Amino acid sequence: MTHHSLRKRVGNAVRLAEVIRVFGKHGFADLLQRLGLYEGVPAYVLRRLRLLETPPGEPHTFASRFRSALMELGPTFVKAGQILSTRPDLIDINLCKELERLQDRVAALPFELIRPAIEESLGRRLEEVFAVFDPQPVAAASLSQVYRATLKTGEVVAVKVQRPHVRHVIEQDLSLLHTIAEWARDHLEEVAWMDPVGMVDEFERAIRRELDFNIEARVIDRFRRNYQSVDTVFVPHVYHEVCSSTVLVMDWIDGIRVDAVDQFPERGCDPRIIAARGCEILCRQVFEHRLFHADPHPGNILVTKNNQVAFLDYGMVGYLEQGDVYAIADLLWAVINEDMQACVDAVLLFTTNGDLDRTIALERDVADYVVFEAGEVLSGGLVGKAIERITEILRKHRLQLAPRFSLLLKALATIESTGHLLDPNLDMVPVIRPYVEKVLTDRYAPIEIARGVRRDLLRLLRLGKNIPQEIHDLLTQARQGRLRIHLDHEKLNQVAAVTDRASNRVTFGVITGAIIVGSSLLIAADKAPTLGLAGYSIAAIFGFGLLVSILRSRNY
Repeated sequence: MTHHSLRKRVGNAVRLAEVIRVFGKHGFADLLQRLGLYEGVPAYVLRRLRLLETPPGEPHTFASRFRSALMELGPTFVKAGQILSTRPDLIDINLCKELERLQDRVAALPFELIRPAIEESLGRRLEEVFAVFDPQPVAAASLSQVYRATLKTGEVVAVKVQRPHVRHVIEQDLSLLHTIAEWARDHLEEVAWMDPVGMVDEFERAIRRELDFNIEARVIDRFRRNYQSVDTVFVPHVYHEVCSSTVLVMDWIDGIRVDAVDQFPERGCDPRIIAARGCEILCRQVFEHRLFHADPHPGNILVTKNNQVAFLDYGMVGYLEQGDVYAIADLLWAVINEDMQACVDAVLLFTTNGDLDRTIALERDVADYVVFEAGEVLSGGLVGKAIERITEILRKHRLQLAPRFSLLLKALATIESTGHLLDPNLDMVPVIRPYVEKVLTDRYAPIEIARGVRRDLLRLLRLGKNIPQEIHDLLTQARQGRLRIHLDHEKLNQVAAVTDRASNRVTFGVITGAIIVGSSLLIAADKAPTLGLAGYSIAAIFGFGLLVSILRSRNY
């Protein structure tokens, strides 16, 4: 075992001990026991130190205790909770809403620790880049801190700086999360369908993107191009010449939070206009740009002046293929027009495991929802409520949303709830309907049909070109004896276990019979009657044990 591997294992054990302690502290002893985390060296040490005691009583709900535990465990678990809050198809809606309250705010690090990180990342002294740099942060999160500064060229900018050593902490936690996910998959049948390992993989991709500020800078550039001719949306300019993977410098946004309604008049803003505009902006991002802000809560939306809107934090965004946009439009149109079959087909397109053996139960639930609930919900303008109910049906049938769709549905619900803070009478249906109608109309326009035919022909040509080479590769592997065929048998382990148990019983029975025959011969020959009687006794015990084993197996 290498020194690095040993250090990693020790680090995982220490961090696992901390996870066990925190979850035990917040009243999750039963969950830890089911996961097997109350066993092994970390749990033993914690019990010896009396750090694994569960506090008496449960004054808080499951959801609030879970949120508190994640907050105490730090940035990786906070981010995981925020991602999990976008998955109402996997977890209870009340838990989703509680996890939405996770605030990624922590005490700011001293500027003496931040300054060296900036200078090392940029390769220059602070005074060489900025004319003024306010050492007091305007915001502090678990991954980064934001400062206000002025460039040498005079522009007022926001400087986002990644916290030192945060990558090391996240790498360690990701390794541990993979281990826990694999354990949960193997030991908790009720969560195996959620693919916990896949969820951790998706989370790892998301947080790695968020840790690379170069990616966020490119995303901001793309949003800026999308809105370059729109004066109602402000997207900051990124100063790439003074940016790096851990430092992001962009225009300072002079605005107020979107829920600070009392300050709207002095900026010439109307809450109702802002509410409708926010919904329209997201619809345009989804149906036209196919690149959308995935976390539009009030803290990430600023109002500047004259009803202009600006988004903050482009670390969490979603991207859609053209086929995804068609699926979304189909779903919304099917719900609005009470088309049950089209609604089921659209829902299955949203999922990663949409091939059901039986769809009758799903169709029945969707039909009941569309006929008896959807109309009333949508007539009240509650698109978010309609989405929430659909995800409940998916969870009931153990269907997982594709991650990009879960982000989208969450964004739609969040922007609508934010809009209702400004205008309680907001109706998102009239806002979203024109975009849906345009997508459905353009989808069957002659030019789109021609493009689709062209794409299919190109795929067919590529397939025809690749087939000869692939056949050649298969024949080569077969000729060289390297061709392997892998077959997955469902429940093969259970068949092997039954066969092994049966063979053990046969062996046990043969041994018991041999003991009886040998004991009988000894008694008949009058050579060692005592030994023969002892053999009968042993055979009786073995036979009784075998009988009990057979009877017990018949009860299962």
